[in-house]
Amino acid sequence: MRLLHVFEDERDAQVLKDALFVDGMETTIRDTRDDEFALWVHDEERLEEAKAMLDELLSNPDAPKFSSLQREAKAQRKERERKEKRSRHRVVKARQKLDEENRVGMVTMGLILFCAGVFVLALSKEAIHGALIPKILVRVGPGVFHVDLFATLAATWEAGPWRFFTPIFLHGGWLHIIFNMSFLFRLGSAVEKAHSGWMLIAMTFIFGTAGVLFELAWSGAPAVGMSGVIYGLFAYLWLRGRYDPTFRFGVDRSTVLWLMVWYVICFTGFLPIANGAHTAGLVLGALWGFLASGYVRRKLMR
Repeated sequence: MRLLHVFEDERDAQVLKDALFVDGMETTIRDTRDDEFALWVHDEERLEEAKAMLDELLSNPDAPKFSSLQREAKAQRKERERKEKRSRHRVVKARQKLDEENRVGMVTMGLILFCAGVFVLALSKEAIHGALIPKILVRVGPGVFHVDLFATLAATWEAGPWRFFTPIFLHGGWLHIIFNMSFLFRLGSAVEKAHSGWMLIAMTFIFGTAGVLFELAWSGAPAVGMSGVIYGLFAYLWLRGRYDPTFRFGVDRSTVLWLMVWYVICFTGFLPIANGAHTAGLVLGALWGFLASGYVRRKLMR
């Protein structure tokens, strides 16, 4: 930054500032100790151009050229302010959108807190499990010992229909609940932002109930935990994002890889995992996501 000239009148300094602004030179006016006004040029390489404009102003300060340049400078500054305001608006909207995408949904957080509360309560009161899981009835005979599915469904309905749904809020240990809640945190929030909290509640109920029922038919044992719901939400988001170009809530590759590898590992029998609940959620969620994507409709309309 270099000093160009010191003016006694601020208006003269402003006239030159406007003329240089139209010419693409940024300048600054500063008060001096002697109550004068110093004009500084930011780009030192254009100092000679600025001096030429200064000489022209000093030789003929009333020239119509400078009045015209002042009007032009005013119009350009107004246009610059408009563009900056629009740019700031875009930045603010982008930040709001980013904050919205990073914020955890209220229903998602409610489900996480509820599962955590049930888990802690069940640690001290074993009766909680008995009040929330299906009533399992077995058929015993010569060389026969297996679950009587229809008797189990009837007994569970009589004991309380909620037992077909409430097992999803139970978890078998710390690792189980941490694993499920970490994925619910991401997948549940995505569904809630893409649709609504009510949609997340509906999906939780549907995937959860389907997982409990399918696990009873699959293994004859009650499935506990949110795993079936997690796989349902995952499959929905994955297929919807894959086949619907307007759907911006997809699933990243690491999540796809992790959940699918874990799904396969669970079939090795290494851990007592509810494969039936996982499969029910995965199939139902994938079907829902694919149909909701509109892919079939778009293909038929071509």
